Amino acid sequence: MKRFACALVLVVCSGPIWATDMDAFGWLQKITNATHRLNYTGTFVYQRDNRVETSRITHLMDETGEHAKLEAMDGTLREMYRVNDDVLCFMPDNKTVVLDKSRAKKIFPVTLPDQISTLKESYVAKLGGQSRVAGRDTQIVVLEPKDRYRYGHRFWADTKTGLLLRAGVWRENEEMVDRFSFSQVAIGTPIDKAAVKPNLAGRKLIRNEEGKSADSDIDPGWSVGAVPPGFKQISAMKRMLPGGKAPVNHIVFSDGLAAVSVFIETTAGKVEPGLSHRGALHVYTRTVADHEVKVLGEVPAVTVRQIGDSVTYSSR
Repeated sequence: MKRFACALVLVVCSGPIWATDMDAFGWLQKITNATHRLNYTGTFVYQRDNRVETSRITHLMDETGEHAKLEAMDGTLREMYRVNDDVLCFMPDNKTVVLDKSRAKKIFPVTLPDQISTLKESYVAKLGGQSRVAGRDTQIVVLEPKDRYRYGHRFWADTKTGLLLRAGVWRENEEMVDRFSFSQVAIGTPIDKAAVKPNLAGRKLIRNEEGKSADSDIDPGWSVGAVPPGFKQISAMKRMLPGGKAPVNHIVFSDGLAAVSVFIETTAGKVEPGLSHRGALHVYTRTVADHEVKVLGEVPAVTVRQIGDSVTYSSR
């Protein structure tokens, strides 16, 4: 499952005071604007199950657009750069860089869509109380799912700038399954552009968009018949995955916040069907017409299973 990802990607307020839906969605838009437009540097911690990772991010906005650098502080040295719509992942071999588009790669604190209004179909937004994160006052915003096909989310936004300082994904029982949280952050300070400039010298550049085709050009005959409400197809392409030997069909569905990927590839060996999970991520695998169908996303098990069971193939 490692090759399906390029890299990586609590204070609970007691007695929350709920505000209006419009106020909450307005705060979410403020968060989105801040994460793209502000300069900031900081160290944040990511927690999933018993796994903890620490990363450092540097984000610069100038006349040429957005530039960001993400460094893993634990384990194997890993770096990721964002240059506007492109994401560059520097692989641990120190020889390879993978170039991909950022629409499917949200680097904390960029977790929300640009158009917050798209979330209203599937979520109810509420304002909670206030708390402190990394020494700064924050406003808590809660996104409650309207059905069982997606998780709930909580966001802690800096009250002065709107920058997202903490985010959590929670199940129906209020259990937090994924968490991001700044432990230290500086907002609005000058940043040297050299700090976010990737060095490609001596490295092989692999473009993930190579081999991609128009939506109608994935292998004919494949269809997904039962997508949960609120999820819409945002891409379908034939693409080469990192570490893969042949292009695979890749279809992505999203409700604006949660994304589900469907990978379809030929298989000559035995496929182990079933469901697995790690934190908020669920993976469902089955065989259809001598192909392995793998559905994965940070959504409840019922979502990946429903989508996976509805994948069919027709030779007509």
